[in-house]
Formats: sequence, C-alpha cells, structure tokens
Amino acid sequence: MPVQTPLPSAVGEGGPSAQPGRTDAYGDSILISALNRDIWTAAEGSRYVAVNPTAGTGIIGHAAPTTFDETKPYLLVYNAGSKTIYPLMVRLVDTVISAGGTRVQFTQTMDSGNRLSSGGTALVSANTNMGSGSTSGATITAGAVVASAATAARRLLGNQVIKGANIDVVWDQVEFVFGTTGSSQGGLITPTTTATWFSVPCPAVAIPPGYSWMLYQWQAAQSTGPTYEVIFDYITR
Repeated sequence: MPVQTPLPSAVGEGGPSAQPGRTDAYGDSILISALNRDIWTAAEGSRYVAVNPTAGTGIIGHAAPTTFDETKPYLLVYNAGSKTIYPLMVRLVDTVISAGGTRVQFTQTMDSGNRLSSGGTALVSANTNMGSGSTSGATITAGAVVASAATAARRLLGNQVIKGANIDVVWDQVEFVFGTTGSSQGGLITPTTTATWFSVPCPAVAIPPGYSWMLYQWQAAQSTGPTYEVIFDYITR
C-alpha cells in the first residue's frame, strides 16, 4: 500500500508543543522547510500537476492577440475548491509558432470570481501522490479562453518580455517559476533565433477559493497565436 503523509492540523494557542511532532510511518520526524517542499508536498498529497489531455499535442491560443486583451487569456486558473492554490511553475512548450509577430510578451493578472466564460481546453489535473485521494478543486483551462470582463478588484501581477526582437521558435520553452528571488531570466541572457529555454522568476502567488489567475500571451502584429503544450505545477493548502 502506498504511504501518504497526513496533512497538518491546527494545534491551537499552545503552538507546536501542544502535540507531538509529525512523523512518518517509520517514526522518523518530518521536517518541512523551503528546501524540501517538493518531497513533502507530494508526500502529504497536496501537490498537483495539470497537463494537456494528450501528451505531445499542443493547444492553440487566440487567433491574433496583438495587445493585452483582458478577455483573451491563454491560461486561466479558477479556484473552485476550499483551499488556497499556490502555483509553483508553469511551462509552455511551443509546438506550433505564432505568425507575423515580434516582441513576445506574457502578462499575469488575478481577479475575484470565476472569470472563465467559454472556450479553451480543460487541462487534466492529477495528484502526484498515487496513495492520496485528495483533489485540488482547481479548474484550469488553456488555449483560446474567453474571459469575462475584469472586475474592479483585478490585480496586475507583472508583464514579461520573452523575445524582444525575435519571433518564437518551435520547441521554445517558457517556464515561469513562482516564489523565486531572481531579477532576470535565468534560462537565456541574449534571445536568439533558435529554440531556447526561458526560465522567468516570478513573485509567489496565492489564489484563494473563489478567485481566478490568468496568463496572457501577446505580441504586436502577430496574425495567429502560438500553440503550446502546458505543464502547471501547484500546491493546495
């Protein structure tokens, strides 16, 4: 039988000393820190990954997103669950490039309510612990997603320019890493015309229950949007 580490529970005003420390099935103490988050979030069943329904097959975006249009995100995450969603990483693999554009840009926003109106393709979410029956409650949609109008609560989380003068290339990979402290792209210093891997440090983000997070791809003069294979890695707690 697979072993799952239980999720923690509140211990009251007495603090951690009010109950024994957490241990695994062998009695070893569990120490949770920023350095081993990957192991223990998977062990306790709070780690998830959302991917395209068919491996190796991308999802096409909007026809021609040439400006930042709040109703045309490429990726929309709505938290329909009871726990907060913490994105760890979003990876976009370019399987079919856009046409006619330059200066590839991505914009992130967060808003209250379910901004998903129609369109797009639902990603398939899975708990990375086969011994856990927990589900995330996340609704994650990619592609030509149609979003409702932004509310007054909408927050702009940042805009990243991935390629300033060059168009995207097949097998380009853009990876947004959340909660990192870097101030520049870690995967490439000077963009080129060959397939490259961009690692973009982003602030830590928390998506509370009942809120939406959106990622927009756009570039001036493009006549067709790109097609991406998506990996969305996240925690719910």
